[in-house]
Amino acid sequence: VKTLYKDLLVLAAKSGQSVYENELNKLSNLKSVRASNQNHVMIQEIFRTHWPAFKELYVHKLRPSIIDNVERMIDCKDLSKGHLFYECPSCDQYLLTGLSCHSRFCASCGHKYRDQRSIEIQKKLLKVPHRHFVFSIPFDLRPLFWKCRELFDCLFHSVNQALHFAINPSKADRLRDYRLGFIAFLHTSGRALNPHPHIHVLLAEQVIDLKGHQKHLYFFPFERLRKAFMFIFLRNANHILKANASKNLYREFNILRTKIIKQYKDGFYTYGPKVKEYSRFYNSKKIADYIARYASHPPIAESNILSLNEENGLVTWRYTPHEDKENPVTVVEHAFKFIAKLIRHIHDKGFHQLRYYGFYANKSNRIKGKPKLLLSSSIQHLKSKLKWRTMLLNAFRFDVLLCPCGSKMVLNLDLSYL
Repeated sequence: VKTLYKDLLVLAAKSGQSVYENELNKLSNLKSVRASNQNHVMIQEIFRTHWPAFKELYVHKLRPSIIDNVERMIDCKDLSKGHLFYECPSCDQYLLTGLSCHSRFCASCGHKYRDQRSIEIQKKLLKVPHRHFVFSIPFDLRPLFWKCRELFDCLFHSVNQALHFAINPSKADRLRDYRLGFIAFLHTSGRALNPHPHIHVLLAEQVIDLKGHQKHLYFFPFERLRKAFMFIFLRNANHILKANASKNLYREFNILRTKIIKQYKDGFYTYGPKVKEYSRFYNSKKIADYIARYASHPPIAESNILSLNEENGLVTWRYTPHEDKENPVTVVEHAFKFIAKLIRHIHDKGFHQLRYYGFYANKSNRIKGKPKLLLSSSIQHLKSKLKWRTMLLNAFRFDVLLCPCGSKMVLNLDLSYL
């Protein structure tokens, strides 16, 4: 292998400094080379090793969407499952590139999906200040979401209803049908991979009526919003569990509801600080990136998976608690337990973690013709950076299709395996 690398670099050096540097970066970033240099373990490696035994043991508990997403992720970029064949028109060099799995559970494919989602969000945003809200559920209620998954939809509806109720428009505003505009995204895990369903909301500090007239929102009544969110969610959850859950689960919820109403007299946790004036538009873009992030990859960054012991199957990983960011916590547990913590956050097929409400809804035409946060030319520029070749160039500083001889490789579909 070293001889092959040396021959490729010698060939590239004959074609000029830029081609040599491109080939050097390409060889340095091969998957096998990066795997030997990096100090963390890939999620794909853990699942390839332990998924077959885990699936055989728990197949009766696995939802179809879990099996589909995990097995697609395991086969991602596997040349035996399909590949594209690129060949150089000037010499005998060629390139095989595996096909992407397009699974949201894949750490590799998720990066592009995240950027696509972020661009779609930014494309919608008006050029007005936006505020980032977080709506969270108490600890006692969180396990119920995995026993009755309809509660995830319930959480979205409750946030929508609570926001509209808390704003409390005047009689004149109701006659003009002023509407909020916001984008809501569901996160289901905490940093410790614990069940933690909560909603992030990017809300425009504007309301728009039927004729397109805009009105600024100067005040958000947080006390009213917290209490409204709590009582609306508990009411909606009661209807959902009564219709879909077992009698035991419904009884469990009613006991918890009585306890929670007494315990949370100020309502559920709701957070939405005002963004500083000088950074309000920058923050809208930054928040769009943040809320799109967890729609596209497993709930842990691979840099936080420290090791996998092949002999006893123990995975070592870490997380940084919110309350003590200076002291990361290290966890050592069996791969089966680690896998179970990850896959429970895979949603069913067709479930939307990202939803648009009010004048940002797709069916609304109230923002038509109004100034947007990003110009159409900026959107097109961002989309152009999502091409496979461009993303590799930006991330690893090499052109994947530049041959060591200096020519550009071309796709040969006849020799590809689809």
